[in-house]
Amino acid sequence: MRRLSAFALVVACMFTLSACGESAVLDASDTSQAPPPSEEPVTVFSCGGMEVALPSAFLDQLLVETEFPDAAESWKPLISVYEKTSFEEAQADFGGGCGFLFGLLAMDQAAFEQSVCSDSPGQEIFATDGERYYACTFPTDVQFYRSGRSGSGLLDHPDWPAWEALNEIGPAVQEDFLTRNGLSAYNETQLLEQPFTYVGNHVYLKYFPYLDVDGDKRPYHTLVLSQPVIQGEGGVWAVERWLDEYGCVYLYFPDTGKPAAEYYANLQAECDAGQHPELLTPAGAARAFIKDSFDRDASPESFAECDGDTAAYTEANLRLRETVLDVMAGREVDGLELLNCMGRITEDNWGTLGRRMYGSEWWPPLRAALEAAAVGGNQQDRDRNLMAFSLAIQNSRADFQEAIGQLFQAQVSADPEAFAAALSEFSQEEQAYIQLYTGALQ
Repeated sequence: MRRLSAFALVVACMFTLSACGESAVLDASDTSQAPPPSEEPVTVFSCGGMEVALPSAFLDQLLVETEFPDAAESWKPLISVYEKTSFEEAQADFGGGCGFLFGLLAMDQAAFEQSVCSDSPGQEIFATDGERYYACTFPTDVQFYRSGRSGSGLLDHPDWPAWEALNEIGPAVQEDFLTRNGLSAYNETQLLEQPFTYVGNHVYLKYFPYLDVDGDKRPYHTLVLSQPVIQGEGGVWAVERWLDEYGCVYLYFPDTGKPAAEYYANLQAECDAGQHPELLTPAGAARAFIKDSFDRDASPESFAECDGDTAAYTEANLRLRETVLDVMAGREVDGLELLNCMGRITEDNWGTLGRRMYGSEWWPPLRAALEAAAVGGNQQDRDRNLMAFSLAIQNSRADFQEAIGQLFQAQVSADPEAFAAALSEFSQEEQAYIQLYTGALQ
């Protein structure tokens, strides 16, 4: 997407400038010693109105930058920390670009929204004060450098263990930064996990990206539209997220330099005054989104309302993604709600996890959550939803199916009558799969 790609490029450039720009070790007069009780001494740096504490024992190995005069206030680095030797030797050999360990930055609401929907690399948002968001930045490649060494030769360098020790500083500094400055913990996935950005009406439209090129309507994206300000007649419509042809979900916020809420409020006022009449319909808003995001003038024929099956598929995808991210984050998920979610998915829904998220990350916590939810109140409902889920994933990996088979055994043992009643709601072919393939009743 044009604007999102541009923002990601700006982020990448700012990281590069941060890692290559002039840095200096601050004098002791610029810092204050403030070690917490019973902890290692730290040196506290004043960074854009915030305090950042670095372990004093490592300061002689570090270069610390806290001044960024050219940075915009909307996306402002607070501190960048480098390994001194790597920085200086790379500077001498080819002008710099090495030694970056980590940094902290602050962003306003508009920058936060663009960061989330552009999936910026080398950055993790971890805190907020209610107005700004704070992120830890880190290199996406190895920054260790010694003159005359490259590749595996770097790993054998006697300074490598010290380099690894320096790379352990970042998480502790990040945690101290949060508590020292009275911030609230925040994970950017909290926004990504919501099935919808705005409450109220939602409309699903298919967009055929190749229709205007060669008439092909087979691949399509699904646009999720809502009314962010006024519900019903007269309310402006907007694309809040979209799913590509593989079912992967992407958030969207307009890149205007303003928070989306402020932008849409102003846009609604303009529409109330008779401007932008095309934005008062989902189709018109969809065409505006394609122009803004893909720089294409899409014809009206490139869009079609989703039928019930497509809308249900889209909603199931959004709910599945929300649920899996919840269990991955360790948040409590109601067992019945979890099974209801899993019972509504299709094989295609399940496939989107494999295309977007690594099974080694999401399957273990999801399996544990399913094990906890398999037996309880409303047992027949639990059984029915797990059966529907097993049918949806019957063509997937064997370890998924084996795990569900074990859960069936637990459900049969807990309440065989409820299990039999739930089983009777499925076709004979489906019952045969549940009974024989999973070994549920053996």
